[in-house]
Amino acid sequence: MGDGGGGAPAPAGKHASRAPGGSSFISLSLGERAGVRGTLWMAFSFAFVFVFVTALTPTTNAADKPSADWPFSRTNAAMTGVSPLDLKTPFTLAWQFKMMDKPKGQSEMLVSSAVVRDGRVYVGCKDEKFVCIDLAKGTLIWEAKAKGAFDGAAAFSGSRVITGCQDGFVYAWDAATGKEAWKFETMAEIHAAANIWTDPGTKKDHVIIGSYDYSVYSLDAETGKKEWSAETGYYINGGSAVYDGKVVFGGCDAVLHVHDVKTGQEIKQIEVGSYIGNNVAIADDVIYVSHYGNKVEAFSITDGMRVWEYGERDFEYYAAPAIYEKMVVVGGRDKRLHGLDRASGKRLWDFRAKDRIDSSAVICAGKNVVFGSDDGYIYVVDLKTGKEVWRYEIGAPVRSSAAIAGDMIIFGADDGVLYAFKNAAG
Repeated sequence: MGDGGGGAPAPAGKHASRAPGGSSFISLSLGERAGVRGTLWMAFSFAFVFVFVTALTPTTNAADKPSADWPFSRTNAAMTGVSPLDLKTPFTLAWQFKMMDKPKGQSEMLVSSAVVRDGRVYVGCKDEKFVCIDLAKGTLIWEAKAKGAFDGAAAFSGSRVITGCQDGFVYAWDAATGKEAWKFETMAEIHAAANIWTDPGTKKDHVIIGSYDYSVYSLDAETGKKEWSAETGYYINGGSAVYDGKVVFGGCDAVLHVHDVKTGQEIKQIEVGSYIGNNVAIADDVIYVSHYGNKVEAFSITDGMRVWEYGERDFEYYAAPAIYEKMVVVGGRDKRLHGLDRASGKRLWDFRAKDRIDSSAVICAGKNVVFGSDDGYIYVVDLKTGKEVWRYEIGAPVRSSAAIAGDMIIFGADDGVLYAFKNAAG
């Protein structure tokens, strides 16, 4: 709740038939290297193939320098949930910012997932507030009020920060001052995160966001004018992932919708069979989705065929998957973080928390995974083994996804507080 989307659990009801199963997962092999005695030709051939294979994998490189910004709630427009930051524990609590008091009986997420740019943190909450906070000091810079809760994470375009609200509006403010630039009204409340697609031809930004009016919208990021809308069969909870000229989103109609991101024209529908509460993640032409049918699944974006499915226990998945090279990592309501083989969906390990995991994990530097749990802890586990590396007790459910900017790790919790941790020195 709050990274790719948020809101109340999807209502019980209709189910659709599953997509036809089973297409092969294609991989490339370099062959045996042992015993090869290099000629110049063999060395050239190996170097060429290595570069070619590497170019096929768009996921974040572990050697990349950590960015001072976190402009998307799930790292990038394809929502893969990775960071190049090499986590060093124990983290130090740098500051806390109280967003709101917890209402009596409140069970939904109180603080959304954050985004970060130019030394400022941007985040909303249930108390109808959206704030800008100094990243270094944890002090308020500006605050905007609306007539509804802010569940989904924001995104940036030029000098503006843009997000949706449960009052049905999409808001754009000047990121420096908080002055409203425009707002666009949908026909129902908005829980989904905003995403930004930049047209490679015109270099113009476009806001992609879903609403409870059953539709996903593309808006001109400069003016807020509607460019297209795509109607579905039910509520849209999660953010819309953008990949290779396509936008992919799911919702309470139990369908993955694939559309042309420029025109909004439908390309295909993929029947999943159960409610999709969060964003999908896309890498190497494969869509990874977790859903209320107690499964994590992978589908080809090209032909819509299922690549694999995983589901060993009768518990729902709300958290979105994170994708890194050979791994898929996703939390479940079975109180487990699941580490899966990306090619086959086979379980490699699981880590047991003490309560359900609705926080979408972030894979860091290809070594560790950071996430929260309803048990009130923030966890770091080893990506290879699934073993616990470190934990920190918040004392309230943590359902947001981490924002990682420079050496800072930021979580919102259901005590109404935003927490910023500093990575330990290497």
